[in-house]
Amino acid sequence: MLKLEPVSVEPFWIDVLPGVRIQFRPVSVAAMLIARGAAGEALKAGGEQATIEAGAAFTRSLAQTGIIAWEGIGNAKGKPVDPDKAAIDQLLELWPAFDAIDRLYVGPALTRLDEKNV
Repeated sequence: MLKLEPVSVEPFWIDVLPGVRIQFRPVSVAAMLIARGAAGEALKAGGEQATIEAGAAFTRSLAQTGIIAWEGIGNAKGKPVDPDKAAIDQLLELWPAFDAIDRLYVGPALTRLDEKNV
């Protein structure tokens, strides 16, 4: 049975790496559709790695719309930086950060319906 429950709109924190935590918005339907569109564009571009690029575009899009704040992230000189689009893109170029965001934020958003309605 599909159980209709109120959807949380409260931001939440995730520890993504040692000393780094990120505050995210819950994934909305709109954010999911934007991410699907980004993945679709990557697939249209084609090439040998189109599927890989599509997955990366999906995660990148959700991170860009979902990240509100963070702690423990700074520039090359160690000065804290705000999570704007450029800084989020830089963060996602670091494999451990990309992997953690994909596993801890994107993955649960994709499986949330299955877990709540079994």
